[in-house]
Amino acid sequence: MKKVFQYLFLVLIITSLVSCSSDSDTDSPVLLRKLTSVNMGQNASYTFFYKGTKLTKVAFEIEAVADGSGYDLYTYNGNLIAEVKRFNTANQNIATTTFTYNSNNQLIQAVKVQPTSNYGFKSVFTYNVDGSVTVNGFSGNTATQNAPSDIVERFYFHNGEVIQKEFASNTTNFSVAYTYDNANHPMQNVTGINTIKLYSFIADGLFGMQHNVTQQITTVSGESPIEVSMDADYNNINYPVALYSADGQYQHQFTYFK
Repeated sequence: MKKVFQYLFLVLIITSLVSCSSDSDTDSPVLLRKLTSVNMGQNASYTFFYKGTKLTKVAFEIEAVADGSGYDLYTYNGNLIAEVKRFNTANQNIATTTFTYNSNNQLIQAVKVQPTSNYGFKSVFTYNVDGSVTVNGFSGNTATQNAPSDIVERFYFHNGEVIQKEFASNTTNFSVAYTYDNANHPMQNVTGINTIKLYSFIADGLFGMQHNVTQQITTVSGESPIEVSMDADYNNINYPVALYSADGQYQHQFTYFK
């Protein structure tokens, strides 16, 4: 068992998992089949379906959450994920997220709409000259999202990984510093997901861009930094099969196709 430290919070939105590096066994890439989790007492499970190395569907069951059971369907434009549609158990489309990229295949916009409530939220990604990325939000209805959010997030990178996230709003300011292991990412062979990783990173601190988070230190203005840690087990090809905190509040198990 190898030691791994941890992150402060987890919101399990599966568009959150991935990197673009390829497995050495290109004829039979390792693909994540199932993720089961306990997040502060809440149970969840996710099952992944593919066509080749492209995601087609993720079925999920999240305990004690409205519309906590259902599935996401993935649509690609070439090797880029163009759209993710979420359906509940009654096969009703409850949310659709559409992704837009620039000529360098960098994510520049993500729009999530919820038809039943006529609500939409747009995230706009700006690539700064210092290498950081700023994310601004805009809310509205399913047709247009023009009302600026008071929340601004900024990401800083080193060797392709997010090493710090800054969060600022009218009521809260904090920063989160991340470090990573050198192991394989559970979905590093999935086509296209690394390009939307910053969108999922906003809500999910479990994975980095290329590896797995080993430490997360959160600093809130005027308060002492908060650090949490996890242990990890890896299989013989250096993919995590379990991540778990010492207190049992966070537990994650991974199984793979191979």
